[in-house]
Amino acid sequence: MIERVLPGVSVETVAGERAAQQGVTGVVAMPLALPWGAKVTELSPSDDTRVSLGYRRSDPALKLVNEALNHANRLILYRLNTGTQATGTISSGLTAKAAYGGARGNDLSVIVEASGDGWMVKTYLDTVEMDSQTVTSAAGFTANGLITLEGEGALAAKTVKLTGGADGDAESIDNFIAELPLHEYNLIAYTGTSAEDVQKLVGYVKERRDPEVCDMIQLVQSVTATDNEAVYHSTVGGKTADYELTPAEACATMAGILSRCGISDSATNFDDVAGWIDVSTRLTIEQQKARTQAGEILFVLRNGAVKVLYDINSLTTHTSARPKDWRKGLVVRTHDKYAKDLQLLLEEKVIGYRGTRNGIRNSVEGRNLVKGMIAKMTAEEYVDRGYIARRSDEDPQGFSADDISVKLGNERDAIDVKVGIKPNDAIDKIYVTVVSQ
Repeated sequence: MIERVLPGVSVETVAGERAAQQGVTGVVAMPLALPWGAKVTELSPSDDTRVSLGYRRSDPALKLVNEALNHANRLILYRLNTGTQATGTISSGLTAKAAYGGARGNDLSVIVEASGDGWMVKTYLDTVEMDSQTVTSAAGFTANGLITLEGEGALAAKTVKLTGGADGDAESIDNFIAELPLHEYNLIAYTGTSAEDVQKLVGYVKERRDPEVCDMIQLVQSVTATDNEAVYHSTVGGKTADYELTPAEACATMAGILSRCGISDSATNFDDVAGWIDVSTRLTIEQQKARTQAGEILFVLRNGAVKVLYDINSLTTHTSARPKDWRKGLVVRTHDKYAKDLQLLLEEKVIGYRGTRNGIRNSVEGRNLVKGMIAKMTAEEYVDRGYIARRSDEDPQGFSADDISVKLGNERDAIDVKVGIKPNDAIDKIYVTVVSQ
């Protein structure tokens, strides 16, 4: 508080207590070999992708990007190839060069025309003018995301089509895995067919889900039955009016749907599969049963519409440590989101005296304060919203503050926290008996 000497009013603005950050949802990370673009591109559904990826999102060349963004809030796209940049000579010592490697650069053209005392430089993608700049020299040209001008030569009137662009080979999945910790996302979509790549990705997911890291990510892939609650095995492709999708490619669609559902919705009977008119393989009821029991999440055609049959992950071996309800996608997503939110709450509000102006000591009072924080977050963010069961006579396993234990740990600066929760699953099965009177 400021101590005034003269009469008047002093006003001080200070930061008040803020809610803790929460775990990310609705974000898919996906590796792809592409004909254009940066190594990493982050996209939202409304973004214009003509400059960043070389095509409109609706173009079949970007069908997997489109599939993911039809449902996800955001896509972190990793380009698996670098390629060779297309070029074109404007004059001696002056070259127009594509911003990225890849065959799409061969569809760029540059037109240089005299304009008063200067030059007008126009950049075309196919036949569409994407940029126009009036400059007095090449040095005055601003890179526009499609081309740069390189060299010391003078501008001259000319129309040049860039050539020599090539996609190049896809790099190892290891580079994508090395990039992932730099970003926040909750689902990985793998649209390839390599069992070795899937093995590496599953290993990475297990590593990140370790309690010490608590990065509760999941994987969607079509290759391997992994028997893992953090991995979805999506094995049916689909058809739209513009293109077809193999089972591997349809993992982009499934990842987008699951990220959209998050903990708010179940993907069971999800019937808003954007643009799909059929599935690649129509399964009989017996086939659906067998593949569901094998831990596969399926697209099916029912009543003339494409739907997700059952929101399940690939877990098929059930133990006391991984009970049967852990095969349900909504249950595990709720567990994951709660674990991440709890970690962020305690890191931001408790560790190192954060969270209150005076800090939290490892005392009875301090541990009770921590318990109160957990109870408040659980009640407001999960129980009141219906994601976690509330204790009642009908459901004695539901949550109450008594399910939170905060005790002194083995060391003076440690506490042991235990929270019991029961996620509310969706109603996926209904048994009806009609009695004729």
